[in-house]
Amino acid sequence: MTQALPNGYCGLPVQKVCPHANACLTCPMFITTPEFLPQHREQQQHLLHIVSAAEARGQARVVEMNRQVLGNLEKIITGPESDPGQPEATADAS
Repeated sequence: MTQALPNGYCGLPVQKVCPHANACLTCPMFITTPEFLPQHREQQQHLLHIVSAAEARGQARVVEMNRQVLGNLEKIITGPESDPGQPEATADAS
């Protein structure tokens, strides 16, 4: 059983409490489908602006944390586009 999120689904059983506050894109239990690509693309653009501003202010930790999320978004966005037969994509917590 999964929980619906604005940009995918949480793969944790409903009875479990998620230890990741707003960190779905870096959680190995996050599941998404191509129907959420518009939300992922919008979030990608938003994060690119955050990273750019953080770089300009010298906020290395903010840049580092958001680059990991951007990397996962890139995998999520390009996954279904490069392999249309793939039914779902999951975020990689690497």
